[in-house]
Amino acid sequence: MQNNNFRRWLTLAIISISGGVSFDLAYLRYIYQIPMAKFMGFTNTEIGFIMSTFGIAAIILYAPSGVVADKFSHRKMMTFAMIATGLLGFLMSVYPPFWVMILIQVAFAITTILMLWSVSIKAASLLGNHEEQGKIMGWMEGLRGVGVMLLAVFTMWVFSLFMPEDPNSLKSVILIYSGVYILLGILCWFFVSDGYTSRTESDSEKKDKPAFKLSDILSVLKISTTWYCSMIIFGVYTIYAILSYSTNYLTEMYGMTLVAASYMGIVINKIFRAMCGPLGGLVTTYSRFKSPTRVIQFLAVISVITLCALLFTNQNPGSVVVGIGLILLLAFACYASRGLYFACIGEARTPKYIMGTTVGICSVIGFLPDVFVYPIVGYWQDSLPPAEAYRNMWLMGLGATCLVIVFTFLLFNNMKRASQQAAIPSPITE
Repeated sequence: MQNNNFRRWLTLAIISISGGVSFDLAYLRYIYQIPMAKFMGFTNTEIGFIMSTFGIAAIILYAPSGVVADKFSHRKMMTFAMIATGLLGFLMSVYPPFWVMILIQVAFAITTILMLWSVSIKAASLLGNHEEQGKIMGWMEGLRGVGVMLLAVFTMWVFSLFMPEDPNSLKSVILIYSGVYILLGILCWFFVSDGYTSRTESDSEKKDKPAFKLSDILSVLKISTTWYCSMIIFGVYTIYAILSYSTNYLTEMYGMTLVAASYMGIVINKIFRAMCGPLGGLVTTYSRFKSPTRVIQFLAVISVITLCALLFTNQNPGSVVVGIGLILLLAFACYASRGLYFACIGEARTPKYIMGTTVGICSVIGFLPDVFVYPIVGYWQDSLPPAEAYRNMWLMGLGATCLVIVFTFLLFNNMKRASQQAAIPSPITE
């Protein structure tokens, strides 16, 4: 029994770490934008377009990734996806031209989104029963963050061993990620199960499970809570994308060295991810809020205050400690919200038979910032003075956070009305 439980948690760790680190090469700009521009020869605008290419492809593939998770072996999908992503990393390490990088980003979207996104979430959820889903998903987010953090710290250490002008520094980082991906792919083959496919479901499960129909998508789109949840994700994810510019902001506005700012980028984008997701779940469980939606709303209010402070200090940056503190506070609110925003879908009493479709549609709408944030901010960086570029960026974040406040309010009121209606006893008929 203990061995089975140990294997279950080891499998969860492999699934979570694989799903977490698989995106790191596609999002290499989050920590290494300046080295990418220096060694790969791209402008900030071009790097923004490289990022938006992945975002556009991902938006297209989020919804069908749910079908892949339902129809194909989880073990085969995760193994192939991780190994293929590693091989693409080897190609990326030769510093290819711009058009090849665009094609690599599209291929990254196929391996990490179509083949891995929904598969990893479903594979993890199948490791626990209905009562354990909160615990499983909370630990999944935490383990994803731990894997990302440890690999980022190690690669940053390797990067720092090279001379500043040595192009092999970034190449070594890419090669390390590629090798880890292939190793994780091999582990997935031995630990991840095939999952519930049409071949493994029992007759009773097939009978009770409604068949997928295209009309389900239209039904999901007609539900108001789908749009509320989507816009909550949209707002939080915009802040997540903006926080990826923390390294550049601290370097250009406060004069931090590239290595020091890169380590801060790891703290903000990696360590906080590992800590804040599970912490958000604990706040939901043990605080008086008891609702993921209300916790996200409270965190959005904190974000608004923090963004206003960043706008105030942006024109006259003084103490770097203040700048770092404000960004860390914004990162805490963002990553705690990221650990909770998919819980809003379940809290809204979404029917189980359309849960996967709802997650796919919310992913499509909610992750749209991947398409426009990077090229816009990159254009501001290239064409405007730093103070003006980052002022515009913080204003974009402020508008997105206000959306979160509005739609968490609408969602919570909708759920409150639904609970009141459910509490009204139905009339007794003879």
